[in-house]
Amino acid sequence: MTRTLISIAIVAMLSGCMSLAPTYERPASPVPSEVKDGYRAAEQSVSDLQPYTQWEKLFTDPQLQTLIRSALAQNRDYRVAALNIEKVRAQYEISQASRLPAIGLNAGANLTGETRGESNVRRQYTATVGLSSYEIDFFGRIKSLNDAALAQYLGTQAAQQSLRLSLIAEVANAYFTLAADQANLQRVSATLASRQESHALIERRFAAGVIGELDVQQSKIAVETARADQARYQALLVQDQNALRVLLGGETGLSDATIDVQQALAAPVLPAQLASDVLLRRPDVQQAEFALKAANANIGAARAAFFPSITLTANTGFSSASLSSLFQSGSGLWLFAPQLNLPIFDGGRNQANLDIAKAERDIALAHYDKAIQNAFREVSDGLTVASSHRDRVASQQAQLDAARRAFQIAQARYQKGVGAYLDVLDSQRALYQAEQALTSLQLQQAQNLVNLYKATALY
Repeated sequence: MTRTLISIAIVAMLSGCMSLAPTYERPASPVPSEVKDGYRAAEQSVSDLQPYTQWEKLFTDPQLQTLIRSALAQNRDYRVAALNIEKVRAQYEISQASRLPAIGLNAGANLTGETRGESNVRRQYTATVGLSSYEIDFFGRIKSLNDAALAQYLGTQAAQQSLRLSLIAEVANAYFTLAADQANLQRVSATLASRQESHALIERRFAAGVIGELDVQQSKIAVETARADQARYQALLVQDQNALRVLLGGETGLSDATIDVQQALAAPVLPAQLASDVLLRRPDVQQAEFALKAANANIGAARAAFFPSITLTANTGFSSASLSSLFQSGSGLWLFAPQLNLPIFDGGRNQANLDIAKAERDIALAHYDKAIQNAFREVSDGLTVASSHRDRVASQQAQLDAARRAFQIAQARYQKGVGAYLDVLDSQRALYQAEQALTSLQLQQAQNLVNLYKATALY
């Protein structure tokens, strides 16, 4: 009987060779084959770009690299995503185990007697090993469910990679904002010191009767304006630190550190165009495709419900009234109990479940198409903005150079007594605004490139 039981188990394991799930084919891309733009960049193909795991190739600032590593190690949301992967992996292993027969050993003793008077106690000892309600997967129902569980597991991994990309981008953007605000604070602090020095000089000239009170009041307005800007940027720096602290799940270590704004906001090289196939690397697109695969597999499970299912229960072992003779000759027993379940009438339940599975597949397909279209839009918009930023930064740099020269001329004329102090204030204000505008554009350029690399999943 033991050989028979083993043979049954082997046949059962090899029987699940049919699948009623539709053959999966990746849907045609709903976007053009290339993402093009007039961005003038160095020649570089997509194959030359590093995958998203090599974010160090994009972010070369040592301080930023330290922050990103800390965030990947300590961020609460990222840790939860990693734990979710472990949870779904365990669920997949449970699903995978259901394809194999469960073989168990059972031993027990049964003692019975009467409460009235004296009577003999009847004893029965058993020891058996066998299969417990194993379903032979003739029509691939369990295989389809297992395929769906695998796709869900891989989708969870893709979701974690998507969160990883987002976390890296958020840390980089927060760091760039901190760098820009720190540069603005340094600039306004220097401007405040310069205006205070000029104000003191103007007060002395006013006391000597060289100039009128109007120059004094105009100078005071300039000083207080710079002082207010200084307080504003000090508050922004605290907010920037707090934002980084939340992303890192702890201290940033940057409270007294000076960031090299030129290095921090340096723009990496972009490819001139991208093949739309690159968009399929995006974790959110991969997650959507895994969801589509899972829905496709669920159709197979729903179809299999229309067909008969066979469940096997079998065991072999020993039974005896005496424990000492339990394993002796003549005490053996066996059980073989196949069950056939043939659906005849279910009130349309199986058909409704199949309709639901098909609808969920169509919904997953729509989400997949939307994910690709959204990826295409993000990349196309990013390339367009990158092209615009390059021209705007060059123009703003020229404007800054002109504003700096105008301030020098106005200051020299006033010191010689041939120009009005209002001209100095106007040119100084224009210089200050031009410097702020350039830093703001550099920040926008850096953040757009981060978002673009996130959109292409190339880091």
